[in-house]
Amino acid sequence: MISNAGPLINFARINELDLLIRTVGHLTIGQKVFAEVTIHETQETALIKEQIESGNITVSKIGAQGLEEQIKKMFKELGKGETEAISLALNLKEKKVLLDDLRAREAARFSNLKPVGSLRVLLMAFEKNLVSEKKLKSIFTQMLQNKLWISGEVAMKFLELFEKMKQSYSKSR
Repeated sequence: MISNAGPLINFARINELDLLIRTVGHLTIGQKVFAEVTIHETQETALIKEQIESGNITVSKIGAQGLEEQIKKMFKELGKGETEAISLALNLKEKKVLLDDLRAREAARFSNLKPVGSLRVLLMAFEKNLVSEKKLKSIFTQMLQNKLWISGEVAMKFLELFEKMKQSYSKSR
């Protein structure tokens, strides 16, 4: 899966980057995203570099300049990393792209990609039995406390989806 900087930083900030990798598998990032996540030497940077060194995250050398320019023209409000992630996904023929920003997610959908956000990853981790209910709620709280900006509406929708998932999970046992 192709990733933008936001989800990597969100999971690294709360020391759960390993959970992200175990949930979605190998990640590919572009060079602009790499520059964005490594611009400052922080704990998050060290964790991300560790995953790159271990082969769980690949920094793509494949450029998609033409696609990036087209996407930037259509979606002027996107950042460089978001534009690169979407164009890289298209160029590598990936179906899913890891993005948290609402506008970037809309641009991905417009480009026939399936955006996956940090909160969806949490639901996927629960579905795969990688986290318990208690752990999922703890991670969700930590993300909110560590600058994952989401609206109250999105938070409520996430919690509703989680409750439905729990109910269907308990019925299937």
